[in-house]
Amino acid sequence: MLKRYLYLALILAVLSCNKDKVETTPSIKIKRVSSLEVRQGQQLQIYLEYTDKEGDLSNGDLTYIRDRTNINPIPDEQSNGTIDTVNYKLPEFPKTTIGEIVVSIPYDGLMNEDPNDNDTMIFKIFVRDVAGNQSDTVTTEKIVAVQL
Repeated sequence: MLKRYLYLALILAVLSCNKDKVETTPSIKIKRVSSLEVRQGQQLQIYLEYTDKEGDLSNGDLTYIRDRTNINPIPDEQSNGTIDTVNYKLPEFPKTTIGEIVVSIPYDGLMNEDPNDNDTMIFKIFVRDVAGNQSDTVTTEKIVAVQL
């Protein structure tokens, strides 16, 4: 019986050591999305959790790419020129190895590609710290900008 507890304790110790590794390259994951359907007057908010060994994401960069997934292509005469790739500087905040970033996208940045159809899209997001280390890219679930 004592051997089983020792083995269990050893396994738990090994697993917990692997979970606590914080690396130089930033890591992000999506914690939640405010809504999978966004309507006029609302904002889409994507909550990200980050880890970064040096804690130097303050004043780093965040990039998101909107990937429209509607079946029908956008007629050229109806496109309003909504930008699909947005890159902006993260604000200054205290150095921390673990934290949260909220990406807020106004409704106007999501829609009006085809006024006759709701716009369905996914967002691909990555961050780059001040030293130039880039995270992996995370992808949201499908999000719908409701126009009808």
